[in-house]
Amino acid sequence: MDNKFSKGGIILSKRFSTKGLKRFFGELKRSKVGIAGFTLFLIFLLLALLFPYIGNMNDIKNWDNLQYWQDNPKAVPPCWATSNQFSTVRVVGEEKSDNLIVRTGEFENFTYKEYSFMYELKNVPPNEIIFSFNINYNSPVYVMLVLIRPDNKTLYLTGNPISGQYTSITNLFGVSPNSYTGSIRLPVSTYINNMVTDNTYILPWLQENNITLPIQDVYRLPSLAFNAIHEVLSPNMLETISPTYLTGTYNWTIMFYSTGNFTVNVKEITALGGCYGIFGTDNVGRDLFMGLIYGIRWALIIGFSVSVISVLFGGLYGVIGGYLGGKTDEILLRVAQIFYSIPILPILILLAIIFRPSIWNVISMLIIFGWPSTAIVTRSMALQIKEETYVEAAKALGASSSRILLRYIFPQVLPYLFASMALSVPGAILTEASLSFLGLGDPSIVTWGRILNEAEIAGATINGYWWWVIPPGLMITLIGLTFILIGQALDTILNPKLKR
Repeated sequence: MDNKFSKGGIILSKRFSTKGLKRFFGELKRSKVGIAGFTLFLIFLLLALLFPYIGNMNDIKNWDNLQYWQDNPKAVPPCWATSNQFSTVRVVGEEKSDNLIVRTGEFENFTYKEYSFMYELKNVPPNEIIFSFNINYNSPVYVMLVLIRPDNKTLYLTGNPISGQYTSITNLFGVSPNSYTGSIRLPVSTYINNMVTDNTYILPWLQENNITLPIQDVYRLPSLAFNAIHEVLSPNMLETISPTYLTGTYNWTIMFYSTGNFTVNVKEITALGGCYGIFGTDNVGRDLFMGLIYGIRWALIIGFSVSVISVLFGGLYGVIGGYLGGKTDEILLRVAQIFYSIPILPILILLAIIFRPSIWNVISMLIIFGWPSTAIVTRSMALQIKEETYVEAAKALGASSSRILLRYIFPQVLPYLFASMALSVPGAILTEASLSFLGLGDPSIVTWGRILNEAEIAGATINGYWWWVIPPGLMITLIGLTFILIGQALDTILNPKLKR
């Protein structure tokens, strides 16, 4: 084998000194490939370390909790990719917000608490409005729901207590009218797109505004009512393919009132849009940005643990075999060749089916089957290095085999091992992603492969959900490119022959 690393050990030992480190970083600064690779690596590392501050760990902990994501829009693209969609507006709790006004007071014999939730419509209306509250009461509670449009037309969607019409909390939220403690939730479009609601409130409101719908549109109203209340009013408003929406500020007011004592607080109020965040959502409503950023952590853990352990073990294994020679070398080589000839992906698939899927099982299997290639190369290098004059001199002076191995031979293969570590990271990440994509990964953690697997199951490609497929694929490609660039830079800097 060509002895391209024959001077690597001496050079590497010099690099571990202060001068050597300065020289190493000086050479790294002159390497455009190295700068690009280490810059990308630094970005990935910072994103992984800072996730608890820039991300939301609750999103990750509740990744499989479908109820947690029920108030997010489903399968919508990122907002930067579309200009004509309503952007989700969310209010959590009762902290001061431009989108929420809270009032309390009394009228007649009632005590009330009123919430006014506002949003700006520029192109199209939201897909849904969801009111969620925590409430406690032991006497009858009534609710009033009102929409004030930008044209100042007021639409009552419940009875108006001023007119002596009272709507029980049961009608909107489906809980007991007399006593209840817990959370309540109202998807407004579900309530509005209902024949009873339309006949009781929306059709009379349209007639008050001199709009008489054709009989066929009256029957279509229950499926179009939520969008219709955002339209410019006209007799043929439901017949147009591209409706004209009334732009401006919409004010939804919901009031709770009772003659007894009650407490109510906002849990969350959301106007769901047709787009969401930086990377959109999947068909459950999960924020894909959180999954993609969190996936960096596991990509680095998998890549580093597999590459460092397998390469170091393989390097020591090969060096020992090459130096000892004879039958020992023959046996060690045959073992390495047997492991090397085993196709790793089918074995991993089989083990994932037999045993409970675990990320640590995957990492262990990748290490067990990942060392032979390094061992075979370092064995060839050791066979050549042990014939060098300085090794013979060390033997003549009585140096032990362990000293010769660790002091004279192993340091000379380190340049190769460092480059090999960097270059083997992408393979480990890609193998885990392949297993997860096939549905054989660890179901308890969020990885890029798992995101792609869920996209495949949901038919994301067929349905055109590109934001669910392309970003995780690009992340895998980008982190692979990062370590390839680093490996090439290390190989050039630490390998004297490549610098000629």
